Amino acid sequence: MNFPKYSVKLQILIGLVFGVLNFFFSVLCTQILHIPLFMDMVFIFAASFFGLPCGIISSVIHSILNTIIYMDYSSRFLYVICCITGTLLTRWLLCKKENYNWIRIFLLIFVSTVIISMEGSLIYYFFFTEDANYVEDTTILFITYNLVAQNIGLQISAFLARLPVNLIDKTIAVLGGLGIYAGLRKKLHF
Repeated sequence: MNFPKYSVKLQILIGLVFGVLNFFFSVLCTQILHIPLFMDMVFIFAASFFGLPCGIISSVIHSILNTIIYMDYSSRFLYVICCITGTLLTRWLLCKKENYNWIRIFLLIFVSTVIISMEGSLIYYFFFTEDANYVEDTTILFITYNLVAQNIGLQISAFLARLPVNLIDKTIAVLGGLGIYAGLRKKLHF
């Protein structure tokens, strides 16, 4: 499969729709089904296959909705950095090439897991450790504080705790996003 260029209008439309879908999919998975993963980038990765503007728009829309719905008008929006990183990595590792292969797909999963875990841990460490109202994912919180109890620093613990969760999460997101992209492209013939 190759990644053709799409018009800016189509990328804006898909970015807006996928940003909304991504938010509601994340809420469904984490708040309703209680899946212990973030599940916040499936449609962002799908949008990223359509183009850089599409991926960035979906990232921003998702983060705006996340900020408004959870009524945290300052810090929660910072996680847009992780979403945009996913878009940039997708465009760099997969879409700039003539054709993708499974090695590059798994490289995207691995690199996005490490970088996004680092970004998420830094955001958590600098903006949320003192916030009593911030609700961290219970799996990550459990792993983080077990590592802290072993005398590992909070910043490193927050990073290490995110690695296994993000590995599963980004594997689902990248493969799911690729599947959504391929299915939509085939169904709509573009």
